[in-house]
Amino acid sequence: MTVKQTNKTIAGEINKLNDNETFAVLNYISQLLTARISKQRENPSSDDLIVSLSDAYENKRARQVVEWEKVRRQNVQRAV
Repeated sequence: MTVKQTNKTIAGEINKLNDNETFAVLNYISQLLTARISKQRENPSSDDLIVSLSDAYENKRARQVVEWEKVRRQNVQRAV
């Protein structure tokens, strides 16, 4: 089943709900998203060691090499 088909199926199921049920589903989704956002905010600042390592010269350099490699692969694919 593709994403498009899945979205149509979900939309069809939501359309079958009454107003109270729809509100409850939307409220639940909102709570899930809020929890996800607060977890994302907690993680970066919770570990100073990770932050300091990510700022290390070697890691910045490694990220730059990865980006260069992506661009190189894209150029090779375009040339083919």
